[in-house]
Amino acid sequence: MTLFIALAVLIIGVAVLLLILPILRTPSLSTVDQSQSNLLILQESLANLEKEFQEGLLTAEQYAFQKSEIEMRTVEEVVRVKDSKSPHQQQSNWLSYGLIAVIPLAVVGIYLILGNPAAIFVEKDPQAKQIEEMVSQLERKLKEEPTNIDGWMFLGRSYAAMNRLPEAKMAYQKAIALDPKNDQLLADLADLTAFQNKNINAEALGYLDQALKINPNNAKALALRGSAAFDQKNFASAIKDWKIAIAALGPKDQEFINGLQESIKEAQSLMNASTTSSTNKVSLAQVSGKVSISPQFQSKIEPTDTVFIYARASSGPRMPVAILRFTANELPKTFELNDSLAMSPQMALSKFNEFTIVGRISKSGNAMPQPGDLIGEIERVPLGTKNLSLVINKIQP
Repeated sequence: MTLFIALAVLIIGVAVLLLILPILRTPSLSTVDQSQSNLLILQESLANLEKEFQEGLLTAEQYAFQKSEIEMRTVEEVVRVKDSKSPHQQQSNWLSYGLIAVIPLAVVGIYLILGNPAAIFVEKDPQAKQIEEMVSQLERKLKEEPTNIDGWMFLGRSYAAMNRLPEAKMAYQKAIALDPKNDQLLADLADLTAFQNKNINAEALGYLDQALKINPNNAKALALRGSAAFDQKNFASAIKDWKIAIAALGPKDQEFINGLQESIKEAQSLMNASTTSSTNKVSLAQVSGKVSISPQFQSKIEPTDTVFIYARASSGPRMPVAILRFTANELPKTFELNDSLAMSPQMALSKFNEFTIVGRISKSGNAMPQPGDLIGEIERVPLGTKNLSLVINKIQP
């Protein structure tokens, strides 16, 4: 609609401008003098033409053609002189100005009568309108049936398709509240949360961990957790999750499988490049060792519980300067904390000299410590320390 109106205004403006220009070019005294001079020149030209014809320099056809042309130009100059001295010129100008004002109004009026003004206003996409009507019907139905799990799930997906993300999240949360063991709903909510925040943040990871506790083979949750590991440059964990996801998918998911296989190739390539680079360098600032759990707590953990290993500077901010994440079924595990696991380039491991190394097992998957988490820590660990033995042996108060 805006484009149509702009083009219409532009066209009318050009038409009016073409009318204004001749009016603005009002003949002056100099114009009259110039026209009289032109008449004298034309008279001389006609005399010379007669002379050349008499002397046989021109054929009859050439003479007739050139004489006709001179006479035509003479008539034009006579008319110009006459118009420039016309006492009715001002009245003519006022008439022209009136026409200029009337033309745009006439154009609009004619279009309103003969055209299709309704076409200016483009209606909403019929399909989008139909979707909105269906969503409205579903909203009304859920007011009558608030325990309809499938209804909340479809409403969440519909809101997400319409980019109404906060409402989509609310719908998924209502569905999960009704069916907390639905791993697919949790995976969908994690996907939505990651999309809303432009990255797989701690909240999204928490939903993924919950989904994988219910179903360790949920392909979507595995794929997303693998992507989070890839973003943290933990390529081995990413490859592991993606391979499990591929094994859980069927022939109808071939496109999804192809995408995961390409991601695995990329992760392997980057991991090999990183290994080669590390071999060629003298040393990468790091703290490494092995983490295990005390036998007395072995029965308190599940294979899908989340394990965090992180370094916190002994002197400085309390936030971790390097963090590693994996599942409890990998314990005991050799670990290495280095600058590639930094949460911020300005807060990398190599920026400090001494650390507290912490191991924590979380059932909720929450990045923030919670009462009841199992923990272990070693204080005053110098940068470059290797072969640490970190034992998780107490409960977070």
